[in-house]
Amino acid sequence: IIFQDPYSSLNPRLCVFDLIADPLKTYRLLNRAQRQKKVFELMDMVGLARRFAYSYPHELDGGRRQRIGIARALSLDPEFIVCDEPVSALDVSVQAQILNLLRDLQEEFNLTYIFIAHNIAVTGFMSRRIGVMYLGRLVEIGPSKTIVTEPLHPYTQALIAAVPKPDPKVEKVKRTLTGDVPSPIARPSGCPFHPRCPRAQEICATEEPVAREIKPEHLAACHFAQA
Repeated sequence: IIFQDPYSSLNPRLCVFDLIADPLKTYRLLNRAQRQKKVFELMDMVGLARRFAYSYPHELDGGRRQRIGIARALSLDPEFIVCDEPVSALDVSVQAQILNLLRDLQEEFNLTYIFIAHNIAVTGFMSRRIGVMYLGRLVEIGPSKTIVTEPLHPYTQALIAAVPKPDPKVEKVKRTLTGDVPSPIARPSGCPFHPRCPRAQEICATEEPVAREIKPEHLAACHFAQA
């Protein structure tokens, strides 16, 4: 796993070398000389200069700290990595560097990611398929390009509309949601989104919609989702 906060997820009492070597020591996979070689290879792999090997997390910026987390996640040669909002705590310019690094590593090592994020633009950049969740329920799932350009569920449409447009000449579609997000432990009856949904009708308050395929490989859990 790659954690959201690259500071609190690192032991402040360990230097960079020991942080990356820790999984190797825990599983007793390599001897000391082999571990040293592996750690330096991982640092090179994630673009972390070897001169930082004996620095501590508080001495590094957020981008370098997150590179430690990525190197640590790669240390056991995984096939599957959970990326838990790995760029949300970083500056925008650093976010781009980390996202590009993750994509390069995915291609090089044939990795599978589950990429968790609130920013749907970031998710669209990183993922082949997107699942949109509301109150712990999947409300839409499909190919990334289709989800971003042709969202079917009203909640997904509101998420897309909330992404700022860099061109002031492009007219922005307003999809303002009313009300507050209900408590996940006291979910509304029927469709969990119906108290805030502009399309809601009587059936939405009594019957929870089942995800159905609206387009090829594109499912939405909405009574009134249309292609």
